Amino acid sequence: MFVQCPNCLKRYRLNESQARLLRIRCRSCSTEFLVSPSVEPSHELAGAHGRATAVVADIQRDFRNSLVELLHRLGLNLVVTEDGLTALAEVRSRRPRLLLVNPYLPGLMGTDLIARLRAEEAAPPTIILLGAIHNRKRYRRRPQSLYGADDYLDEGGSDEAVLRKIEFHLQLAPSASAPEGSDEEATRLARSVFADLLVYDPRRMAQVKTPEDFFRLFRDEVAEGRRYIETRKQGAGDHLRDVVARYLQIAEEGEA
Repeated sequence: MFVQCPNCLKRYRLNESQARLLRIRCRSCSTEFLVSPSVEPSHELAGAHGRATAVVADIQRDFRNSLVELLHRLGLNLVVTEDGLTALAEVRSRRPRLLLVNPYLPGLMGTDLIARLRAEEAAPPTIILLGAIHNRKRYRRRPQSLYGADDYLDEGGSDEAVLRKIEFHLQLAPSASAPEGSDEEATRLARSVFADLLVYDPRRMAQVKTPEDFFRLFRDEVAEGRRYIETRKQGAGDHLRDVVARYLQIAEEGEA
C-alpha cells in the first residue's frame, strides 16, 4: 500500500503490518502528516438510497480523504481503492456514474486505467483526474492532456468549488448507455471548460441568466477555453452554447 506527502507529493510504500494510524515525517520536505492506510484493496461507504455510485481511485493522502468526505456529503455511494487494478475491477463490476482517479496509481497507472476503460467501452459517464496543488487566486490553465478524462480537480480548491463541479457533472453527464461518438467527445470537452468557469468565478456566474450573458461575462476565459478544446477536437467549441443552455435549464427547473 502507498501513502503520499500532502506537501511535496512524494510517495511511500507501507507494509500491511503498518495498517494503523501513523504519523509520518517526509524525508524530502520534512512535512509531518497523519495516515490511516487500509489493508483492504477497496472499501465502501454507503450513501443515500437511490443515489449514484462513484469510484475514487487514489492513494492515501489528505486530498483523497477530504474528497471522500465531500462525496459522502452529497449522498453518493462510494467505493475507495488505492491501486489501478482494483479500480479497474470495481468499475467493470459496479458501472459507477463517476470515476475520480489519480493518474499515478500503483499496479495500473490511472492514465492506463482510463485508456483501458475507454477501449472496452466500459468508462463511466464522467471521469475526473485528481491533480496537485494550484494557486486558487487565478484562473488555471488546463493541463496539456487529460488522458481521456472529462475534467480534473486540483488539490487546494475550496469545498464549495469541488461540490459545485461534481454536482454539475452528475446533472449534465450523459447516461451510461449513451453511444460514444464524435459529438459525445466534443460535448464532454465543452462540459469540462464550462465546469471550470462555473467554479472559477461563482459571483459572475450568478449573473448568467441566458447563454448570451455567459459569453459576454466570460469573454476572455471562453476564448481561452475554446482554443484549448479546439486543439483536442475540431468543432468542440461550438458545443459550449448547448452546454450552457442545458445548465441554465436544469438550474431553472431546480428553482421551480
